Amino acid sequence: MILKNFLLDDEDYIITRYKNLLKKQGINTVYDLLMEFPSKYEDYTLSDIDNAELDVNMVLEGTIVSKITVNYLKTKLTTITFQLDVEGKKIRCTIFNRVFLKGKINYGSVIRVQGRFYQNLNNFTVNNLIICDEIDRDIVPVYRVKDISESKYLEIIEKTFRKYRNKIEETLPQEFLDKHNLMSLKDTIYTLHFAGNLEEIDKALYRIKYEELLGYQLSMKYLNYMREKNSICPVINYKQEIIDELINSLSYQLTTDQLSAVEDILKDLKSPYAMNRLLQGEVGSGKTIVAMIAMLAVTSDNFQAALMCPTEILSKQHYETVIETLGKFPHIKVGMLTGSTNVKQRKELLEQIKSGEINIIIGTHALFQKDVEYKDLGIVIADEEHRFGVKQRVLIKNKGLDVNYLKMSATPIPRTLAISVYGDTNISIIKTMPANRKQVITKYVSEGEKKLVVEHMKKEIKEGHQIYVVTPLIDESDALATANANEIYTKMTEYFSSIAKVGLIHGKLKAQEKEDIMNSFLNKEIDILVATSIIEVGVNVVNATTIIVLGAERFGVATLHQLRGRVMRSDAVPYCFLIPEKTTELSDERLKMVENNTDGFALAEYDLLNRGPGEFFGSKQSGSMNFKYSDLLKDNDILEIANSDSEIIMKSNDLFNSSEYKYLYNHVHQNYLMKITELD
Repeated sequence: MILKNFLLDDEDYIITRYKNLLKKQGINTVYDLLMEFPSKYEDYTLSDIDNAELDVNMVLEGTIVSKITVNYLKTKLTTITFQLDVEGKKIRCTIFNRVFLKGKINYGSVIRVQGRFYQNLNNFTVNNLIICDEIDRDIVPVYRVKDISESKYLEIIEKTFRKYRNKIEETLPQEFLDKHNLMSLKDTIYTLHFAGNLEEIDKALYRIKYEELLGYQLSMKYLNYMREKNSICPVINYKQEIIDELINSLSYQLTTDQLSAVEDILKDLKSPYAMNRLLQGEVGSGKTIVAMIAMLAVTSDNFQAALMCPTEILSKQHYETVIETLGKFPHIKVGMLTGSTNVKQRKELLEQIKSGEINIIIGTHALFQKDVEYKDLGIVIADEEHRFGVKQRVLIKNKGLDVNYLKMSATPIPRTLAISVYGDTNISIIKTMPANRKQVITKYVSEGEKKLVVEHMKKEIKEGHQIYVVTPLIDESDALATANANEIYTKMTEYFSSIAKVGLIHGKLKAQEKEDIMNSFLNKEIDILVATSIIEVGVNVVNATTIIVLGAERFGVATLHQLRGRVMRSDAVPYCFLIPEKTTELSDERLKMVENNTDGFALAEYDLLNRGPGEFFGSKQSGSMNFKYSDLLKDNDILEIANSDSEIIMKSNDLFNSSEYKYLYNHVHQNYLMKITELD
């Protein structure tokens, strides 16, 4: 936009005076100033005092006709009181805990106050006030800018807008302005700073949010377009008869969703560009066999497959599963490489990977260290991909040719997040669970039922089964009086000393310690494993039949659903007990929803609405979705429209050929160049 080329006006006295303050807050250009919209709006439209009611919000205008009195009632409680003459009627006004306002108002000041009458129609509690001499409008914008009064800041904006308004270029094509009845950019900027009614402001906000979300969705699809256009990934001419042989040899039938995912992956492998696909399915939905079919397909055309896991113990489990399932094919040779592989074995493995003798290699991020050379790497599969950092993904990319990349996740991701976070990724979803998979019996445990849980634990241990006990904290917290792993471990060890071996695992342990403990649990050397939610995603312990979640109200429903997935591998009936410590109406609702609902995607949608994106990706990754103007949850409808329009734009040639699309093209192309730089 042309406004980015203009620095703030040095010729104007007011702007010059505040220029340094604006600069400190990142406002250097005309664009920065005009596009920094209010964070909210206060409605000071006058109410009719003759229709005043107790405890109803209203706005009054009057003159202060008394001394301003400050009262310090007790620690952290102060009041400012004064008499306000409103149409000849004197009203006692009280403001709580805002002593700083005393310096802004005086006897004789004409002000508008926003608040409620209490006790009677002579006493008014003030929530907000404005001085009428400073701002002469009903709808007052509130900005995030510090150290400049609202009136001076608005004066700077007004002068700047007046000078540069004819240089504001439209950024959206007319087709989409007409399609959605959107304001022009010039009208949008004016309205958001100077509008006189909230309806116009809402219309302007819609326009600016739509543009932001369209730019984001278009950027994601442009990344995918450029990946396909510039790809140098070889076509995988897999042998269908080998894949059919594997599928027909299985002791169970693949579900419709699994077969659909296989079809998606095979189609990607035959395309002339690198696969970038997310395979999404809950614990126990059968993602692993789909991944093995992909590996078999790649190796059938003499390429190699790498399966990267977040932990060594999970790598070992996958290694054993792959050997068992694919080992019968004569052309398959499987290797495992992790951080603990000894020097001699590592050297042999590296030679075999480089020569192509090993064509399926399984391990941790050690698979992509600098000294690991592949002969013909055809696919990389990342199990629980979100647990790997950007560095690991970059290392994969730097192994030579663009490589087919299949990401697997057991975290059900709501559509809103899927089309935003994974906008540049194709997605295959396995929703249908295998027919032989037992549903976990989930019970929300009341205070009087805790003894029954203990009896259940004794019964399961007697039958040779194992148990998870999950807590929200590792250690005792001064801030939170809730179950912690160390305390529960001590109590469990004492109580079950004669019948069970108790173990403890949490995030503060060293990697090798965690591996050793999980191995002990896997080998049935531990009967009860006390843990934090570190076990939410990870090793499959078939003999574990029960999971008990203490302080359950402190977990999101999506996390609770993931946790109970840990006991879905058992051939016995699996159980999940949710034991809260402090209950509220909301926590009761959440825990009962988990108790009565086995649909992970429905629970994920619920968590998104109630806890936000961080529940799924962690605060750091979800922070990348913090838009300047939009909110993924509140503006979901606009996101859907923007996503649909971005698909229309990418299918046409207008983005590349039409002058109306110049701004959008520059926006998405600059984003693409930035992403490429990040990966170099």
